[in-house]
Amino acid sequence: MYQIALITHIVGITLMAGTTLVEYLLTRHFWKLHASDRSRAIVTNEDGFNFHLIVNIGIILLILSGVTMLVITQGVFAKQIWFQIKIGLIVIIAINGSAFGRKQDAKLKRLISMEKLNFLQDDPRGQENRKDDLMKVKNRLDLFYVSQLIMFFTIFTLSVFKFN
Repeated sequence: MYQIALITHIVGITLMAGTTLVEYLLTRHFWKLHASDRSRAIVTNEDGFNFHLIVNIGIILLILSGVTMLVITQGVFAKQIWFQIKIGLIVIIAINGSAFGRKQDAKLKRLISMEKLNFLQDDPRGQENRKDDLMKVKNRLDLFYVSQLIMFFTIFTLSVFKFN
């Protein structure tokens, strides 16, 4: 039973980390397109898949399998520092994704909608503000994805080496 829970645990964290990496690469691709062909970038972004579902499935698998392993091992790992750091990072990843990542994603979608409708097209100041807002969202999304990926890498490292 422990091995099944462990495999499920690895699948859960891999779904979360892998999806985050794919989202980051797609976001970078969007920004490259946006710089050269805005209309194509907008269409590409609209055709995107909702990856939040996959991340949520990963979180559920991770939590259920983690609790199962804790019960089976009678909480042996819970007392170890590497495990406590890992749990803390998972909580931070979840909060960061829900609060910060989705908020920036929603802002990007709103700005793209405004751009698609050519909102404030005749107002150069409005276009400049929108451009500034897009750059802020781009920078925040880059920071979000890089920080998430670093935390996932740290979790994988802690899980492999089990530092005490």
